[in-house]
Formats: sequence, structure tokens, C-alpha cells
Amino acid sequence: MRDASWRWKMVFRSQKKTVRIAEVLHGCTPGRIQSVGYMQVIPLISELSDDRFVSPVNGEAEIFTTEYGTLGFRNQSDRVLIVPCHAGYVVKQSAQDHAMAHAGVIRSTHERSFDTAMCIQQSQGGYIRRGAYRMLILPYALRERALDMRKVKSYNKLWTAISDFNREMGIQSAGHLEYFLNHFRKELDEFVAEFECVPQQIGAIILVDDQVVGIERAPSHAYWQSVWPCLIRECYGSLAIRVAQQKGPYPVVPTSKTMLPDEISSLDELESLIAEIANQEDERAKSTVRELLDEQLNLTYDESTEGLTIETIQPGRFSGQVIRDGNRIVYASMPTAKKWLAENKWQTAQPFVI
Repeated sequence: MRDASWRWKMVFRSQKKTVRIAEVLHGCTPGRIQSVGYMQVIPLISELSDDRFVSPVNGEAEIFTTEYGTLGFRNQSDRVLIVPCHAGYVVKQSAQDHAMAHAGVIRSTHERSFDTAMCIQQSQGGYIRRGAYRMLILPYALRERALDMRKVKSYNKLWTAISDFNREMGIQSAGHLEYFLNHFRKELDEFVAEFECVPQQIGAIILVDDQVVGIERAPSHAYWQSVWPCLIRECYGSLAIRVAQQKGPYPVVPTSKTMLPDEISSLDELESLIAEIANQEDERAKSTVRELLDEQLNLTYDESTEGLTIETIQPGRFSGQVIRDGNRIVYASMPTAKKWLAENKWQTAQPFVI
């Protein structure tokens, strides 16, 4: 006879869940906007820091593979390990690099393997030996495709998408993510140096070219500090690089509705002008975010474990996943859906005039 927990799971799965973006951001306040080139970051600040959870980084998890397409984690801490959505590992040893297709939860002092993981290095053989390795988050362009295949058990399921991504970035077309990482190492490292965590930060809203491209929330300050370099570097940094390829270098003086004088007579005048343009840029970003708050996300049930529920966002403005503890969202990783982003750029483009 099946127990009550099984019946609860069946009821949960049958219910259509929706959540407003304002609920994802509940308990947060916006920090001072950071802006570098085409990218802007609005820090999410909160006193609500839930230290029951660790990431593979600050929990010092042991990483390993036992088969191609199976990625394992040994949680060596006394807290619950939340593996971020699309965490990946590119190792220097002769072993096939791997990444997750979804988020994962592992109880304290236990290990768990996920056979829905993906090889991200097409022609390299070998298994990853147990150990600690630098974590990355998949580039923005690969995340939606990976999530679509989160339940597919096939080690090579992302190779075509990686090859297409490499070709779009102007490098060798093959299912090797390390080709991109090696080619743009300098640019990616610069993003980590330019965007810093601030006190009490647990998340961020990321904009590229005045478009919201992602919302990220972590359960605690320590968790956020451990995953932020991975998000800003490989995930959203890769998108900023692509936009710069398409539009050219970011202008020294950003575009502005302020009428620029023919001549600037002093350094003070120049500083005042730059400050005014920066304020306009900040207000545009805030206005864009205000429009998001009432938007509804449709969620589908994926898994319940360790008292947490993992849900996937159905196709719409965002993709990604959230993790709940009851009704409280403790983790969210929500890149903007590529189709929506492309359509919105078209709709907001300048109208034709003659």
C-alpha cells in the first residue's frame, strides 16, 4: 500500500502552479545598479539568509563521473546541497567534461548521481576522478536547450547546440564547450572583476542591451557569493560578448535622450553630463524591472526531496527552475527565453521614418 507522501506528490503534480515574479523577489530590495558596457546588474539585497543550504562550491562537494552522461556529487557538508541549474565542470585531466541539465538536491553527508547529465566535450574520453573542481554555469545560449532535454538520458544530447553556439561566436564548430572558454578567457575573466557582490546580496537581475536577460536568487549570502562568478562569467558574460560582436564596442558615452552640447567647457560640466546619462540608464533599467513584477510564471513539478520541491518554468518570457521550501522560494535561476528576447527586440526596435 502506498503511503500518504505518495498521494501528496500525485496531488501536487496534478495542480497547475503559477507564481508572480514579485513572489520570486519577495523579501529583497534592489541595490545600486552596476553597469559595464552592454551589461547591467541590479543586486538583490536581503536580510533573509537561509544557511541550511550550500552550493557545490562553498560546500566543497566532491565531483565525479561513473558513466558518460552521469554526473555525481558527494555532499561532504552537514547541510543540504543545492546543485545550481546547469552547473558544469571543465577539468584539466583526460576526462569528458560534464554539465547538469537541471538543478539537483543532495542530503547532508550523502552522495547522488544524475544520469540525465550531459557531456560537453565531444571527442574526449575518460571519467572525472573524484575531487573538487571549479564550477561553471552553462552559457546563456545553451541553457534553454539543456532544460528542454532535462529528462532525456543521452550523454551527447547537447553537442549540436554547443557546435551551433561555437559557430555563432566565430570559433570552431564542434561539440566542445572548452573551445569557447579558451577563446574568450580574457573577456570572461574581466566580467568577474568588473561586477562585484555587495553586502547582504542574495541574487541579481541581469540586463544586457537594456533587456532583462535573467533573474537569479540564492538561499543565502554565502551561497550567492559562491555561484555569482559562474553566472556572470560563462552564463551572462557569454551573451554580453555576443551582443558586442553584433553591435560593436560599447560607446564611450552611452546613448542618451539628453541633448549633447556642441562644446564642453570644463571637466565639471563633463562629469555632470556623464552623471545625468548614467541616471537615465539606471531609470530605464528600473522601469524595465517594474514591468516584470506582476508577470505570472507557469511551473511544472519535477521532483520533491529533502523537503524541497523543484519546479520548471514552462515556456514563456522566462525559462529555468525554482526550488521551494513549502510556499517559500529559496532558489531561482531564470534566464529569459531566447524566442521571447528576440521578439521583444523586434517590437521595441525604432520605427521606420523617412
